[in-house]
Amino acid sequence: MAYLALEKLHQLYDGYRQPLRVAGRELLLLQEEGRLYLIANRCPHMDAPLHKGSVRQHLLRCPTHGIEFDLRDGRAQGGAAACVGSLEYIPLVYEGNTVGVVL
Repeated sequence: MAYLALEKLHQLYDGYRQPLRVAGRELLLLQEEGRLYLIANRCPHMDAPLHKGSVRQHLLRCPTHGIEFDLRDGRAQGGAAACVGSLEYIPLVYEGNTVGVVL
């Protein structure tokens, strides 16, 4: 297994968003309220990219259909919760002054 650095820690800030391609997968690295997340850059509803979505009070809103997902647990909120899957999280690894993933 190999470590792949995605970003230097000093580059991160609340509101940070970076779409990435890692090992052929489209991912989204984002920081909100001091917490860093790495998720699949696809809405579980209809595969729309999430990197242009808005975030407010822990809720990531899909820019295509408006479905909101709680970043703390990945679950869809409101009426959509019953029929939409959760966000897919990828574990982050901290090494030195970087954050990344293990491949």
